[in-house]
Amino acid sequence: MENDDRVDEYLKRIEVNRPKDVSDEEYLAQLHVGHLTHIPFETFDLIDIKQLNIEQDQIFRKLVQEKRGGVCCEMNGLFAFILQNFNYKIELIPCGVYATETESYSDLYTHIAMRITTKNGTKYLCDVGFSMDPLTPLYFQTDCVQYALNGFYQIIKSEDQLYYQLRNGCLKNKNDQFSLTSSSLETSIVDIDPERIAWRMSYRFPIDFDQKTLTLDDYKFKCPSIVHSPDIILNHQSICHIHTYQPTVGAYSLNGKKYSEWIFEDGHAIRKSAPSSIDDKEVEKLLQEKFNLNIERKIELVDSLI
Repeated sequence: MENDDRVDEYLKRIEVNRPKDVSDEEYLAQLHVGHLTHIPFETFDLIDIKQLNIEQDQIFRKLVQEKRGGVCCEMNGLFAFILQNFNYKIELIPCGVYATETESYSDLYTHIAMRITTKNGTKYLCDVGFSMDPLTPLYFQTDCVQYALNGFYQIIKSEDQLYYQLRNGCLKNKNDQFSLTSSSLETSIVDIDPERIAWRMSYRFPIDFDQKTLTLDDYKFKCPSIVHSPDIILNHQSICHIHTYQPTVGAYSLNGKKYSEWIFEDGHAIRKSAPSSIDDKEVEKLLQEKFNLNIERKIELVDSLI
């Protein structure tokens, strides 16, 4: 009964009803979009109070009851808990994040993603904790191009065949256009030349990740590093990011003291407003109006300390 109550609280938080007359796949997409458009990715606790607690009770209290956001292990930890209550099969995936500056990947366990299997056996890559998430779940298929409403995504194998790599992108040419005939809430496998797309790497994970069953507890050893390591940007720059779906697919984003808005349209990411500096007086109002956050303590935005 306790889990039923928690599920209902979560569904109220993301404004999604219990499943009715929809397939497992459709409902998974509803939950994925609902989470990303109501619970922001945010790093504030890692910066000013140096705290990351991934006990399930604490994650639920923070993200649902206190109406906060979180980082990957909090966001995907909560999502996995909810999906288990709807009888989806969940496999947690240890990931290493790609750093453009060094053109290298971080250690595994610095990010968590999930492979979700529905009752009919369809497998998806789901991630509600990366900020640059696909808006809808990706099919767990390699070497095809997928369109997840907010851009193109592709799961490819590394040259050494040891890793899956996730990359995302938008059309290179601003005059190039791409449109879908379907307007449904789902990812589409599309027939498009990958060379038309400006790709950027997101993260990688071992091809044999499913040889070991992982739980959220297996990620606890990494929490001190996520909070304190100078190599992890999450603990030394204010980041807050939330997706939008209706009336437009887009995003609101804070990076340091810079705020910007985006829309995704015809295969392009279009900056709706140029980055603008936010002073301390504007923070509380901005977090409430754009990110659904009402944080009791004072939040001071921090540009990268490194």
